Amino acid sequence: MSPKHPICTKTFTLNNGQEIPAVGLGTWLGSTSPSPSQATELHASLLKALSNGYRLIDTAQYYGIESIIGSAILASGIPRSEITVVTKFWGEWHHDPASALEKSLSSLGLGYIDIFLMHWPNAIRIEKDGRETNLGIDESPTFLETWKMMEGLVGPSCRGIGVSNFTEKTLQALIDGGAKILPCVNQVELHAFNPNLKLVPWSKERGIHTMSWSTLGGFYPGVENEIFTHPLFKSIAAAHDCAVSVVSLSWAVQRGITIIPKSNSDARVAENIRLVDLSEDEMEKMNNAHKTIKQIHLVDWITAIRGKREDGTQLVMGWTKEDFGWEDKEGNWLP
Repeated sequence: MSPKHPICTKTFTLNNGQEIPAVGLGTWLGSTSPSPSQATELHASLLKALSNGYRLIDTAQYYGIESIIGSAILASGIPRSEITVVTKFWGEWHHDPASALEKSLSSLGLGYIDIFLMHWPNAIRIEKDGRETNLGIDESPTFLETWKMMEGLVGPSCRGIGVSNFTEKTLQALIDGGAKILPCVNQVELHAFNPNLKLVPWSKERGIHTMSWSTLGGFYPGVENEIFTHPLFKSIAAAHDCAVSVVSLSWAVQRGITIIPKSNSDARVAENIRLVDLSEDEMEKMNNAHKTIKQIHLVDWITAIRGKREDGTQLVMGWTKEDFGWEDKEGNWLP
């Protein structure tokens, strides 16, 4: 019996002329040092995903798996030119993105990278004793200084450059700072409870394409993921005879956003690329879920990057939410 819904082959055109698939595969395994069994499983999962029609793979140096990504792509038999590879460099390389690029090129072994992203706007300094120090928003290298160095990377081995976890505030700072090349992609947390209803169209008007991480809300200990359990999403899924996950993924792609869901299940991976067409009413309900159900920042639950000042101000990798542009001075949410 054939699947109920067709594979999504939609692509979006980036500001550098590249085409990027609407649906890709995320590869974060939850650890920066995957075990041998995780590596083997990931390699097999990647081959399966590519055979199921995926042509976009998203990864990062921080994930510790670039070599596995490259190996699987080479083993797939699919021409390299048909696969878009996105990877990201961590804050310790903000002073030298050229060396970060060489590191990823070596690990991937694919000859070139389609899109190379600055993983976060904030830099990290590695101290002599190996400790990491998060640098403040005005400390050098600033994200603007790093971006201007990245502009020189564009060429045969780095086809496009972009950013991740940027906001209207930080993107505007690049523009005001004299960026000669605008990011072709900005990859951000985006889901029904944090829909970025202003950022997405604002970015599109400036030629910056939005990619979404954690479109399905993520899974965190002790936290119910209502994107899978709330009646709103379940009722829309029932109406379309599809999995609940497909509702959120379809909603994002219909908004012009590239998605990169991940799953440990080959069946779910195959399911996640088969999208449905939501009605205007369903899209409106999804757009308003952050008002009618709840509003959350998933970064609040990622313990590895959270911190606090002595006065109790919450920090993410050493920056406040105002620094990032997620909130204003009064703590009000910026969409």
